[in-house]
Amino acid sequence: MSAKVGIIVEGSIDEILVPPLLERIARDRAGFTWPTIPDDLADIIPIRKRGHGGVLDAVRRLVRCLSDIPLTEYAFFIILLDSPPAAVHRRLRRLTQGKPRFVLGIAIREIEAWWLADRRNTLAWLRLDEEPRGKARYWAASYKPENDHHPKRTLDELTVLAPELDQHYGHGNTELAREFAEDYWRGSAELDAMERSCPRGFRPFCRDTTEALRAERAREGRLL
Repeated sequence: MSAKVGIIVEGSIDEILVPPLLERIARDRAGFTWPTIPDDLADIIPIRKRGHGGVLDAVRRLVRCLSDIPLTEYAFFIILLDSPPAAVHRRLRRLTQGKPRFVLGIAIREIEAWWLADRRNTLAWLRLDEEPRGKARYWAASYKPENDHHPKRTLDELTVLAPELDQHYGHGNTELAREFAEDYWRGSAELDAMERSCPRGFRPFCRDTTEALRAERAREGRLL
């Protein structure tokens, strides 16, 4: 691929988790032979304000720019939101409809749901096993990450139980997110398990991202 992938997200946790996840999708699903510097693949597109509104503004600006001057340094753009209000979702769909250079992903509730869906890596990172711990909901037979209304809270519960962690996840601990992303998701994210556990959010995101990567490779005839 001769250009980078632009990533538009709502907050700092997404900025940390999405690039290594993209690397795994590229390598496992789109057949990348990885470059010497993985960071050559993606750029975080800065937004003026956080949250759904900031993402919407950034996409509007990009759509205007692409209609006037092609942004050749970017192969395509990934837009990732948590659970946006219906009105925001509709606006983003309208803005990106018919524009193959945009991949719109919705992490049901929060991106931490995708993190929790990778059960093997999550438990390995926490140094925990499949034996239930206390009343933590993560071990409930009925637990589904996409049905979890508070994935951050669930992740925080798990970090409290983790024997070797000296801090908790709270409302979003960037240091812990970076540790997990670099040590477990970069090149090793369990995509199949995540698709099974998050069929409404992660599965279509993974599929659409894979298709965009393959389409760019077909256009260019090479990866880098």
